Amino acid sequence: MYLSSLRATLLTGLFAIFATTTATAKTHPSYLTDSYCNSLVEQFVDSGMRSLGKYVNENFKPQYKGGIRNTINFLNQRAEWLGECDAYWADTASSRVFHDEKNTKAIFDAMQALAKELQMVREGVEYPDETGANNPRPFIKSRYDTLAQLVDQHHTRMLMKKQFQ
Repeated sequence: MYLSSLRATLLTGLFAIFATTTATAKTHPSYLTDSYCNSLVEQFVDSGMRSLGKYVNENFKPQYKGGIRNTINFLNQRAEWLGECDAYWADTASSRVFHDEKNTKAIFDAMQALAKELQMVREGVEYPDETGANNPRPFIKSRYDTLAQLVDQHHTRMLMKKQFQ
């Protein structure tokens, strides 16, 4: 009887320790690796930003809601993917996806601001210019320019880091 209650107490204690350990342990999907995250960041900084710039500067038309939706989805998807890598690196490598916490937050905020502005255009919010015509292009371009400047600063920092390795 005594042995049985000791075993029950011991097992209960072990389960409590295990539950506490697993509740505080951070787990990440197995596909998150340094190589995957590096290539994801590189793709976003390079071809992703180039594609986004081409859309905003040449192809953005407020009347085409599908293109706006696709661009919002692109921004949200990349923010989610990059956010996973950021959490992974913060936990495993003591680094961030865009150099440090401040720059990473600024780039994620700029992505969110551009997506939000595009969503407002998609929902029909009017952006009157000095003639009274609806012209959201300067607002969208301004949001994109902020994002592009932050990403360019990150890219320059990474190139300089590679140069001195």
